[in-house]
Amino acid sequence: MLPSLTRGPSLRFQDFKFWAVVLLSVFFLVSCGSEEGEKNAEPDRAKMVDAKKAFDEENYDKAKSAVEYFLAQYPKDIEALYFYAQVLIATDQLLKAREKANEILEIDPTLPEANAILGEVHYRRKEFSEAVRLSRDALKKNPKLQVPYRVIGEIYLRQGKVKESIKVLLEAHRLAPDDVETMKKLSAALIKDKNYQEAKKYLDKAMEVDENVPGVHYNLAVVYANQDNGKKAMEHVDLALEYYMELDTFFWIGKARDTRRLIMRKYKIKE
Repeated sequence: MLPSLTRGPSLRFQDFKFWAVVLLSVFFLVSCGSEEGEKNAEPDRAKMVDAKKAFDEENYDKAKSAVEYFLAQYPKDIEALYFYAQVLIATDQLLKAREKANEILEIDPTLPEANAILGEVHYRRKEFSEAVRLSRDALKKNPKLQVPYRVIGEIYLRQGKVKESIKVLLEAHRLAPDDVETMKKLSAALIKDKNYQEAKKYLDKAMEVDENVPGVHYNLAVVYANQDNGKKAMEHVDLALEYYMELDTFFWIGKARDTRRLIMRKYKIKE
């Protein structure tokens, strides 16, 4: 009931104060409820989707920018910190990747993601024994983490344990069947095993997920070159070279050019 205009001035003033307090209380409660709702709301992960796509396409600058934007809003998001560390490792920023592992430990020292990151760091430093140990420690706590399998698989491949590498990378693929980076590494192991048909199967799957990944085109060029299909080999190595040049990936630009020359020489292709 609103204050009556026929009541005395002092009573009307008291009524006014009463209703003012009530209205402010209601506003405060609604406002608090809204803020609490915002805090409890799930973060918008659109930027993380963009970051992952850029990472798969080896566009690490774009991936870094997208994940940094997300972390500016959600600085304690474990998934984002974990992914950011992978971007940093891919660009050889190993000290910064270690910092992300420490940030995760500060949030929760029991989380296995920290060891998974450190395993990748040691892998990049060619400290393979420590990398395997840390990756296995991470998997003991969470056997569904995908990256430690990939790290162990890559180490086995570098050590010439091709069959063991394929087995571990297949497990990484099982856990994340649409992860292009894993399919790229798995196809590399299968190429090393001279199992070109099986390698092509995973590369075709990777192409269905994303057609713009230079490493996938490079591996397809190698597969076609070993299946006596010089025309397709040239198509894919040219695409790989084009993407690598756009990204200024100097090592792989040189690698793609060398492979291109080998394909041209093998199949007597002229410019």
